[in-house]
Amino acid sequence: MNLFLLAVRNVLRNRHRSVATVLAIAAGLTALNLFAGYIANVYAGLQIQAVAGERLGHLTIYKEGMLLEGKLHPKRYMFDAAEMARVRKAVEAVGGVRMVSPRISVSGMASNGNNSTIFIGEGIVAADAQVLRGALTEGAGGRLDPARQYGVAVSADLAKLLNYGVGSTLTLMTSTIDGQANAMDAQVIDVFNTGNANTNDKYLVLPFGFVQSLLDTDSAERFVVLLADASQTEVKRAELLARLQAAGFKVEIKTWQELSSFYTQVRNLFDMIFAFIASIVFVIAAMSIANTISMTVIERTREIGTLRALGLRGFGVVRLFACEALALAGAGIALGLGLTIAIATLVNRAGISYVPPNSSSAVALLVDLDWARIAGVGAVVLLLAMAAAVLPSWRAARRGIVDALSFA
Repeated sequence: MNLFLLAVRNVLRNRHRSVATVLAIAAGLTALNLFAGYIANVYAGLQIQAVAGERLGHLTIYKEGMLLEGKLHPKRYMFDAAEMARVRKAVEAVGGVRMVSPRISVSGMASNGNNSTIFIGEGIVAADAQVLRGALTEGAGGRLDPARQYGVAVSADLAKLLNYGVGSTLTLMTSTIDGQANAMDAQVIDVFNTGNANTNDKYLVLPFGFVQSLLDTDSAERFVVLLADASQTEVKRAELLARLQAAGFKVEIKTWQELSSFYTQVRNLFDMIFAFIASIVFVIAAMSIANTISMTVIERTREIGTLRALGLRGFGVVRLFACEALALAGAGIALGLGLTIAIATLVNRAGISYVPPNSSSAVALLVDLDWARIAGVGAVVLLLAMAAAVLPSWRAARRGIVDALSFA
């Protein structure tokens, strides 16, 4: 008879105990799989927010030293007009690059004529901004119009603070690259929510040429690169670095993960929580199976003695109980997967929303199916099930045949 089929029949001999074990495993795995699906959805949303919403792209190119000393000596670490053309040409020659866009940051005071407040902003080529945001953020704010060189997008709380609306004129004041005071008027063409409470009261998106005029420079601070395939980020970073160094540039290239500290912090936190929950679930699964197998071994000691008397070796006894443990774990995994899919579907259709910490807008509560984690968790449970069955079954297999047959 097939060993696994025999193991299944043995499991069904004590249905109440087996059902309790399967339910314990299924409940733990369902909770773990749902949390894994939730954080997978959060990670995907944060990636979109970082790449498109924060306009980081996949890679950002700086002159070497810009991140450390750029604020003290900005002019020294900027790409001038000639260098901008050379960098763009070198980057565009690399396969898999969808877009390369110059950027420049600015900060200063925004005024409506009566009141003033600080602002931070980013100069970006309007056409590049549309490519970067694309279909991932269709309908989202913060858009620029390539035909309006003085048109800017204002964050919602800043617009409310200064009583701005679409069509309003605002005055921006800052210091040029050489330290001289400068001011320019701009027109509000969009009011948008940044999604971040820390920036929603001070952030502006401005045309790249407008910021160059405001800072009195023809240079760029950095280049943002958008790739066709995000999974190639590290490969393309190495390729771009080699190509730019060969062209005579001393640059450093940062990925969007390195620049988005919020993404990194959230991911590290959720990964730690997942590991903690997983350890609890694994302990529960292992102890449940070990308890069931131990009780089964005690109850079937005489049966084990009979099998040994008929010629079954000790390893065969261990294999039999390992198969029973696998049957219990497999049933728990299957039931847990079914519950995960059902509950995830219900949650996704419920239309639940919440406001995350440090966010200025509500987001939908969605649960994805993270098949990689589901498979990994299932594999660990199966391994633990076999390990949990080995010790009690091996002890029973080592008992003398006469002793086992006379066990009461």
